[in-house]
Amino acid sequence: MQTDASTTDLIQPKEKDVHVQLTQILSDEEFKRSQKISRFLKYVVEETLKGKQQYLKAHSIAVAIFGKDENFDPQVDPVVRVNAVRLRRMLQQYYSTTGNKDNVIIDIMKGSYVPQFYFAKNSKEILNKLTSPSKGGSFPSVAVLNFKNLSGNLSYDYFADGITQEIVSRLCTFKEILVVARSSTNINENHYINTMRLIESADVRYALSGSIRIDNKNIRINVELDDTSTQTIVWSHEYDKKLSVNNMISIQDEIATHVAITIAQPYGVIIRKELAELHRSSTTDLTAYQLFLHFYQWGITLSPSDHLKARDALEQAVKIDPNFSDAWTALALIYNTEYQLSCNLVKREKDVRDIAFDAAQRAIKTDPDNARAHYALLFVNMVKYGTRAYLEKAEKTYQLFPHHSLFIAVYGVRLAFCGEWERGLELIQEAMVLS
Repeated sequence: MQTDASTTDLIQPKEKDVHVQLTQILSDEEFKRSQKISRFLKYVVEETLKGKQQYLKAHSIAVAIFGKDENFDPQVDPVVRVNAVRLRRMLQQYYSTTGNKDNVIIDIMKGSYVPQFYFAKNSKEILNKLTSPSKGGSFPSVAVLNFKNLSGNLSYDYFADGITQEIVSRLCTFKEILVVARSSTNINENHYINTMRLIESADVRYALSGSIRIDNKNIRINVELDDTSTQTIVWSHEYDKKLSVNNMISIQDEIATHVAITIAQPYGVIIRKELAELHRSSTTDLTAYQLFLHFYQWGITLSPSDHLKARDALEQAVKIDPNFSDAWTALALIYNTEYQLSCNLVKREKDVRDIAFDAAQRAIKTDPDNARAHYALLFVNMVKYGTRAYLEKAEKTYQLFPHHSLFIAVYGVRLAFCGEWERGLELIQEAMVLS
């Protein structure tokens, strides 16, 4: 009997097809490195194939997979939800790389723990959802939670709110991260006991939280950055200050600036964490964002071998996502270095300085507000036409990028080379204070 197209689209993979696909996924290096996530996936798939999908709730999964007892409360402990987020990300990664030619798709929709099974050829929309890179690259996202006032005096709530907002404002100046809107985290002071619970609805990688204690003239501010995918503390710091009516705003400003620079600047806490993850990953499984991280690796070593890796990786990244502004920015700087240091020279029909210029222009075109792209274009032009010709534009770029220690340092060095020693050294010292 001939089957029409509409009937074919409704055909689902058979149980044996799903088992074969599950085995393929679990044999992937990324899943082999995470036994907990592998057990999670295997359990929900097998329970669904047995017809028990109605029992796949947070409580039953916590007991079966994560060793929780019958008193487990998913409203207090988000272990299942957090690991479900990680599982969805790993499935997306798998189907974007190793499994991009697999016939069967195993998908777990957000808001459910029940897997769904599709044939790839009949499910292009699902496959595109799983494999499409996000706009602008997959930059790590951060949710800033309301700082909690632990002073026992409600009048200090305004100080806690103020420092929260100041940190959000400072973080938004860095292109290395995405700051999640505070409204999307559904923050409720009654639920503050569990940071992970608060950020679940936003599906973010990092959560920044903190608290204040004010006693007489002393204030102690604790800040903590958590990795939501591993439920680990990435960074924490304690600030002790003398408080007065006249210095409240300056304290908020000082601490917010320090926190933002520490975690979000190039080579800050988050980038170092992402680089550590990169070194634990197979280079065949890199996403556009992970490819982009090679630029930071080269920035640490400045070695010719890492320069070559970064150039190759960035050229791949912009092919994967042509609208990845920061990858174009990094590529412009890599090409610029190729000319400056005669590093990994390639015979081209076009001057590599012009290629660097085109990359910087492309970065600005895809994101006109990307200050780093303007910074790249500035230095590309400085290399081609000389520093003095662009000192005025350099000062304007500095105003756009007041917390970018790397740019400030390079700008200071170039000013010093042009004979403006005092201003140049002032900027270099400023960069050292920032980083």
